[in-house]
Amino acid sequence: MKVHDFAWQVAERTMELLEQNQHYKIADAHRKEIHAAILREVDEIIRKATEAGSAPKGGKQKK
Repeated sequence: MKVHDFAWQVAERTMELLEQNQHYKIADAHRKEIHAAILREVDEIIRKATEAGSAPKGGKQKK
């Protein structure tokens, strides 16, 4: 699986969780904009994650 495919899936799942758990409706146009932004920023997100270290179990990122 390519990193970009993984990033797209993470963005999609995040939006699904917002809709399911927070009853937040994301319009299709916004969904497309969010996916495009994530795909544009994948390399920068990876760079930041590498510099900061991985988020430990429990979801809180190291400072």
